[in-house]
Amino acid sequence: MRDVKTTYITKKINNKYNLPKAIVRAVQNDTYNKEGSDISTTTLIKPPRLVQLQRVHALDIEEDVSDLIFSLLGQSVHHVIERAALNSDISEQRIFYNGPETLDWKLSGQIDLLQQDGSLIDFKVTSAWSALDAMENGKLEWEQQLNVYDFIASHNDMNVKSLSILAILRDWSKVRVMQSDNYPRKQVVMIPIRRWSKEEQADYIKTRIALHQSAMKSKSNELPICTPQERWSKPDTYAVMKKGRKKAVRVLDSRPLAEQYLKQNNLEDGKDAVVVHRVGEDVRCEHYCPVNEFCNYYKEGVKF
Repeated sequence: MRDVKTTYITKKINNKYNLPKAIVRAVQNDTYNKEGSDISTTTLIKPPRLVQLQRVHALDIEEDVSDLIFSLLGQSVHHVIERAALNSDISEQRIFYNGPETLDWKLSGQIDLLQQDGSLIDFKVTSAWSALDAMENGKLEWEQQLNVYDFIASHNDMNVKSLSILAILRDWSKVRVMQSDNYPRKQVVMIPIRRWSKEEQADYIKTRIALHQSAMKSKSNELPICTPQERWSKPDTYAVMKKGRKKAVRVLDSRPLAEQYLKQNNLEDGKDAVVVHRVGEDVRCEHYCPVNEFCNYYKEGVKF
């Protein structure tokens, strides 16, 4: 399998909103480089269908500069962190691993910061809502990413004792702090990440690489459908709306449950309140997938 790579040609970047050329150049001059590996950690955790469609349609993919500004902000933070690292720290270093778990592929990962005390920290520029959700419910993609880093680091004689995300909240608001009890108090939050056992890490890596290798042998219309989790799928819900109120009184998972709620609260549908069907969607497919125009699942509107 070593002659087959998961890399794909750099996408075409447009500037339909005529943003300053300096911004365009900054976006185009992305220094990200995973040379020397067959697959990087960030690619490993992506859906195999998405990665394969990116590879097959590399020459057809176009993105606009305006859609890459958040990515540019994230890169700028990494440059600042490099300035803050101590001589005893490992910062912005790409490490590699090739073993039984990687099925003859070389896996790589770029560590943001590994402090002398064993704290492995990855920096994210994200929304306050995303950070809050991760603090309350966890974020699987972050957990997967850091545990793969941990696995590779341990095979490079690096001493890792804990995993964390340092989240910088790009849309943080001081006003929201006063309006909400659980809104992040500051614009920077540390989020502990659950550390898996070495067996869990190894099994995850082996399974993911096998999926990516299988996808590379499949035709585009036969690729495995991204899981609901990978599609950031939101199910249909039913909102009970009272007259004179903008927000729903209750949001339930089915119409029978909504009707039961009306009955229990002596509300008459169509008179005191109304049940509004909120159609679910695959958020990633609809708004964030760079290859949805080439994806038969998306184009056919199939829902699983």
